[in-house]
Amino acid sequence: MKVLKLISYCFVVVGLTGCNSMNVVSDDSSLKSSSEVVTLADYSLNNGFITIKTTSYGCTFINSYEVALASKRDNAIEVLQTQPDVCGMKPRSVSLQYSYKHLGLDMDKSVQVKNPVRSHQSTAMN
Repeated sequence: MKVLKLISYCFVVVGLTGCNSMNVVSDDSSLKSSSEVVTLADYSLNNGFITIKTTSYGCTFINSYEVALASKRDNAIEVLQTQPDVCGMKPRSVSLQYSYKHLGLDMDKSVQVKNPVRSHQSTAMN
């Protein structure tokens, strides 16, 4: 009986901690380092917002990425991955949205995205 309680407790603890406890420290160079420029699956620029599309393995959230102003003069941004997604779940597409205003972009100029993109319709739009 004590063994069953212990096993149940372990499952509850593991279930509650989820992916947040999966910070893997490894010498494996295939893991993304902090603040790495990422190849996007796609992106769209529409009505003052940029929506980036990327692949999640279970632990990709809005705070997993940072959109940085790469050039104020060129109204250019660069998307950086700040937290690796090492949850190991089945890959799925996710979309993350950011406003031009909060990124410091000029709403009257075309926006450039400096990241490489696997497939994209247009590189600069308002």
